[in-house]
Amino acid sequence: MEKLNPEQLLLEKERLESLRLELEEKNKQMWAMSEMVYKEKKKTEEQLNEILNEKSKLEEQKRENEEKVKMLWEQSTAIHFEKERIDKLKTQVEYRHKEIIDSVLYAKKIQQAILPSQDYVNSILSDSFILFKPRNIVSGDFFWVYKIDEHRVLFAAVDCTGHGVPGAFMSIMGYHLLERVVSEQKIYEPAQILDELSKGVVKSLRQTTELDSVKDGMDIALCKIDYENYTLQYAGAHNPLYLIRNGILNETKADRRSVGISVGTKVSQFTNHTIQLEKGDCIYLFSDGYVDQKGGPENVKFFYQPFKDLLLKICPETMAEQYLALDKVITEWKGERGQMDDMLVMGVRVH
Repeated sequence: MEKLNPEQLLLEKERLESLRLELEEKNKQMWAMSEMVYKEKKKTEEQLNEILNEKSKLEEQKRENEEKVKMLWEQSTAIHFEKERIDKLKTQVEYRHKEIIDSVLYAKKIQQAILPSQDYVNSILSDSFILFKPRNIVSGDFFWVYKIDEHRVLFAAVDCTGHGVPGAFMSIMGYHLLERVVSEQKIYEPAQILDELSKGVVKSLRQTTELDSVKDGMDIALCKIDYENYTLQYAGAHNPLYLIRNGILNETKADRRSVGISVGTKVSQFTNHTIQLEKGDCIYLFSDGYVDQKGGPENVKFFYQPFKDLLLKICPETMAEQYLALDKVITEWKGERGQMDDMLVMGVRVH
């Protein structure tokens, strides 16, 4: 090996030092690159873990969604079958409802056929009106008119227990019991008629003094006018008689019991009241449906005193005009509210 001189050694030394420095620089670069790669790897691993976690969540959510879809499908199937069942029930209910309505409408025809026609009422009570407003299709209230002979007439306003179909059954029974007492037994005094009517109700309904047995009955105002002697006989079960003469309203109170057996009421004969009539007298019979109707700004009952005031106000008018006035007032009073009970008001002017 050739021996180097000092100058060559110095150059070689400088070259080696330059190589060393270059190697150190490359080593630093490699270290820095290794550090960057490590960080990038770590970051990539973290991202991969996040992706794996997200994937796991998505898979879990997928499973949950599949369970929900399965549950919703089962619910949808159940709802479908339930809808079919409800549709069948709806069809059945509509059919039954139609049957019931048809039956009630037929019951209305029967009730209307039993009640006196307007022509018949006019032939007996020439100057009169009857305001008859059932709450439902058929009514528990009914009016009754009977001509004894050319001088004497019976008429009544009757309020049976309940309204709708139950009340209508009671009204039909009450009507026929009244007809039987008068036409078959030939009883013409109002109090005696009510006594016999009460016996008929007790017998027909098989009433006893037991509480459940006495819930059905009738409230009634019954009059007999004798045009030959100008007298009025009246008897009442709860429902009074109003008579207006010369702008003054006179009330004849009813007995405080119903036709039939009444709980807590001593059974006694009904009271017969006799009133001497004058031409122009106006007689009013009614059930409690009109005065008990709620309405007005405060949604309260119409009450008896306003009813009396109204009758006094309209009394000078014709019976047809009185009918329209009474109908208009109670319709406006009721407004959009439902009718609470059957309504019946009868008015008769004496000539």
